[in-house]
Amino acid sequence: MTTITPLNRDIGASASIPRTPSPSAASQVSGAAGGGASTTVSLGAANQDARQPKAVVWENRTRSTSSTLMARNFADQPLAGRLKGLGGELLKQVAYDGEDFSQSIQQAPGGGQADTYEMLVSPSQVSQHGMGDNRIGLTITTRSGVSVELSLDAGDNSIAVEAKSSGKLNEVERKALGKLSEAFQKAVDGLTEEPPRVDLAGLTQFDSGVLASVDLKGEIKLNPKETQRLEFHADSAKRTVSFSGPDGVAKIGVDLSQPASWGSKEQQAKALNRYLQQVDQAGMRGQGNAAMLSMFKDALVDMNSDYGTPALAPRDMLLTDRDRATTTGLADFTASITQTEVASNPAKSTEKDSFAYELSQKTKISGRAQMDLALSQQQQSHLKARYHAPVSATATLALGLEPQSQNYKYTMIDESASSTTSIAYDQGKLVKASLEMQASRSTRVLDYMFGKLKSDHTSPSGKTMTRDLLPTLDPADGGQSMGDYERAQMLAKVNDAIFLQSNPDAIPNEHQ
Repeated sequence: MTTITPLNRDIGASASIPRTPSPSAASQVSGAAGGGASTTVSLGAANQDARQPKAVVWENRTRSTSSTLMARNFADQPLAGRLKGLGGELLKQVAYDGEDFSQSIQQAPGGGQADTYEMLVSPSQVSQHGMGDNRIGLTITTRSGVSVELSLDAGDNSIAVEAKSSGKLNEVERKALGKLSEAFQKAVDGLTEEPPRVDLAGLTQFDSGVLASVDLKGEIKLNPKETQRLEFHADSAKRTVSFSGPDGVAKIGVDLSQPASWGSKEQQAKALNRYLQQVDQAGMRGQGNAAMLSMFKDALVDMNSDYGTPALAPRDMLLTDRDRATTTGLADFTASITQTEVASNPAKSTEKDSFAYELSQKTKISGRAQMDLALSQQQQSHLKARYHAPVSATATLALGLEPQSQNYKYTMIDESASSTTSIAYDQGKLVKASLEMQASRSTRVLDYMFGKLKSDHTSPSGKTMTRDLLPTLDPADGGQSMGDYERAQMLAKVNDAIFLQSNPDAIPNEHQ
């Protein structure tokens, strides 16, 4: 456990908001006696007349480092940067003080003057909490049942932050919260970037002995008509994330309930790279949206980052190196990405560009290791895509209503693949070890010239392979002729062969 350094201190309702340290803006609190519920601060930007400072209204006069950041961000940052540093700082504040906190800053209503008494004492007419264009919320639940909720809001004319707890936090819980401050800020920064990106790996690395779950929700306004949304959940049994926006929807779920099947960090990294290659290949074949596929891959990596140290499985359920060679070493998961359909040909609105891809892994384990263990693992993928392309590599696609613009190819792809490994023991002896792979692909291409269909060609392909791994994993002499190095090389070769192949031509023959 690390010690949380004191970062914020409330110093009473009579204290003023700290001056913003920004070189391009000056904060000036309008001093007056009385019990006003709001405070007016003048922010004089470099491009403003110094005699006409922009007045802002605070929710309260509580001083904190968060308030200082709010003042600076409000003066210096565009909407996308107004939550800069605030997520991590607010979580640190909760970790140190262990108390609820609420603050907002907003531009004063039109016509108000920075030095008027009524502005000083009049509270905001409309609460700014939950009103911003960019809204991010974090909920952390401790093992003792205490729920801590943090919310951040940013709009063109306001910033609001709030932290509240359902109960008293002990020191251990507060330290566990503090350790997530940097991870929370990275998640906030990723969501508010242009374009948004996914950065959730840090939030999966919470102390599961102290904290029960972590939930993040974000809603980022990309433009007046479009919004990017994200929801994330992690606990000791599962991790899920979904995000949606103008380009489409993606979902990923990871099952952490079967740690007996997890491999080493090296094996997991290898498997994850193989899955990422499958995503890349599907994106190329189906002409997927590059930005959305990048977010999808980032999320897949983050959700399969360090699974932590699980409770030890019973000794009779531990897998041997030989058993693990027939698995990926990753936790089971489901992942899907579906892009928003686009009618890119104005002359034929029924011809939509689309991309939908699914990827999954499922493992089943029963019996007792080295006695009657039975293990099977299946990897699956499915791609459906449609897209327009020019008639040749040197041609330009410029679809319009004119017949001369209607020279193009319309491609439709439907493909699926799977890889299944199975092993079984009887009285401690390996009696079954097999690998089954299949891939099928159908590609239909419609070729148009001046809007007239010139050809309609479908190319089906497929392949199935079944391989007996028993002679390799359990040779006649029991492997006695192999040294440690030769055995390790043999197991690595078996492991290389089990990964999903979506291209039928890439599936080897049974005896290769």
